[in-house]
Amino acid sequence: MSDIIDITVTGMSCDGCAGKVRSALESTEGVASADVDHASGAVRVRLDGTVPADDLEFALDEAVEGVGYRVEAP
Repeated sequence: MSDIIDITVTGMSCDGCAGKVRSALESTEGVASADVDHASGAVRVRLDGTVPADDLEFALDEAVEGVGYRVEAP
């Protein structure tokens, strides 16, 4: 069973925004897939087990910010 990280992303307003965030996250080492809902900002990231979840927090933030959005603090 793979680990899951739930994050909230702000600034998305359409499916195109969600697609950019999804692509950025899925190209991050250790990420198997990402489900993104632009309306709520909810993002569920499924990890592939190659990188510990604790080591991915900064990389996920960078990936999201790199395409122009922000991860909301928990």
